[in-house]
Amino acid sequence: MLRFVFFFLMLQCLYGTINAQALGISGLYNLQTESMGVGARLELRSDKRLQWVPQFSYFLPFNKVHEWTLGMSVQYGVVRVNKFNAYGLAHLGYNQWLNYQDSKMKGAQPQNWNGELGAGVQYGKSFKPFLEWRYNVHFQEAHLQAGILFRVKKGSAKKEKCAAYD
Repeated sequence: MLRFVFFFLMLQCLYGTINAQALGISGLYNLQTESMGVGARLELRSDKRLQWVPQFSYFLPFNKVHEWTLGMSVQYGVVRVNKFNAYGLAHLGYNQWLNYQDSKMKGAQPQNWNGELGAGVQYGKSFKPFLEWRYNVHFQEAHLQAGILFRVKKGSAKKEKCAAYD
């Protein structure tokens, strides 16, 4: 169900009905499991400091942990100097652990809810590289995300002329 919500948000963003600021892709590395993954995100701005960021991540099948997560982050800007932005974040996500049966962890489950806290930095305006560190409080593990955000170009709002006034 959450996959459909995320897909719907992406479509709405592309058609301009949601105030999306950027689309992004990232690479992920889990420090504890030494796993690599890929991610995608939207950056939705509600004000100058607060951003809502729906995200999808996928840890690849050759890793010790093969999983995907769909969730939402809230980012709050704490330092902004010119093109540099540093922020704190909180993330809640639904996780589907695909190879949980291979785990030695007691009570491993295929579906989980993950809460994460972290911090990140971005630099740029229309092309923004970013780096984030996150700590998963449920599984007590940290991971890094490095990626690129591409600013969504807004179309020009030209007023249409009414034929009656030509």
